[in-house]
Amino acid sequence: MGIGIIIPSDCPDEQLFRLIDQLNAREDIRVLVVDDGCEGDIVYSRILSQIGERGCTVLHHRHRLGKGAAIKTGIEYVTGHCPEVTGIVTADEDGQFPAEDIFKVCDQLEQEKEGIILGTRNLKHHQEPYLIRLKNLMLSLYFRMSTGIACSDVYSSLRGIPRKYFDLALSVDGDGRDFGPLFLEKAVKGRIPIVFLPSH
Repeated sequence: MGIGIIIPSDCPDEQLFRLIDQLNAREDIRVLVVDDGCEGDIVYSRILSQIGERGCTVLHHRHRLGKGAAIKTGIEYVTGHCPEVTGIVTADEDGQFPAEDIFKVCDQLEQEKEGIILGTRNLKHHQEPYLIRLKNLMLSLYFRMSTGIACSDVYSSLRGIPRKYFDLALSVDGDGRDFGPLFLEKAVKGRIPIVFLPSH
């Protein structure tokens, strides 16, 4: 039994090192970093190699395909190579969600067998650019109108997905940042419960 952490990466740096070191403190977690087309860069290649030396599985895209595509690559790997993994948690490489928030989703995922976990931020406390905040607001309004469910952080990348919903995640059309909202919408329309877990 265990949880896989999938971290898409297109510009790894010291923040990713720190996050991985914190995540590796838990023995029930397996960390997968998906390089989204940055292996050709000498600096990034060195960082990815060091990440692999820390015990993480590092997967590679030859070209940049997008965050959603990276998550799907991670899910496909877990499906084929990690039968002991009961679910996955997706997270960002920049430390936007600290390890303690990721652990909360892992713990909730181990208890919640039927629903999808969404770690939601209090966006009032985040210094997001105006246009990004506006886009999130508009998409949140659309999400509520189309699903009947209020969600203030549809772009949150912190999600817990039980293994039984891997095929659903792989069937989502979006390969970029739109993967998250499209996945949530598809889950709701499939009558899958969404469990909101407030983060920092």
